[in-house]
Amino acid sequence: MTNTSERLYYTDAYRTTFTAHITDLSVVDGRSTVALDQTCFYPTSGGQTHDTGVLGDRRVVDVFVDDAGTVRHALDAPLPAAAVGQPIQGEIDWERRYDHMQQHSGQHLLSQIFHRLLNAETLSVHFGAQSSTIDLDLEELDEEALLAVEDEVNRQVYANRPVRAYFVSQEE
Repeated sequence: MTNTSERLYYTDAYRTTFTAHITDLSVVDGRSTVALDQTCFYPTSGGQTHDTGVLGDRRVVDVFVDDAGTVRHALDAPLPAAAVGQPIQGEIDWERRYDHMQQHSGQHLLSQIFHRLLNAETLSVHFGAQSSTIDLDLEELDEEALLAVEDEVNRQVYANRPVRAYFVSQEE
């Protein structure tokens, strides 16, 4: 199966509900999963964890992209085989999504300011429920530099600039 799922979060990150058709049911790593023709559920990617919520009367406990590039929604209980081809209602956990959106946007801003002020590249990012980390290619970071970064990040936040989601080419 190839990924034919339209990723609705790319065009509307604030959308919380949708109707989709089930295109596949399978078991992956012992978990019941479903693939849809479209989804609002964001899969774990780029240091950002997956959305949760419900599909029909099942809890979505994980969302990931499998080796074939298919978005898979791991459920707390399997759906019947007859569900393939049928419509299903989905709703994401908005509180979790919004928290992740804020962390993700904040990380991009923080990484950019570290790059501009200290020529420090972001090596990796991890967002978690209790803590989040950004690893930089710096040997050390003194308090003066950290305060300069914090001041500039706050200045940019207070500027209240619009946030856009888009893809850039390698050249850009």
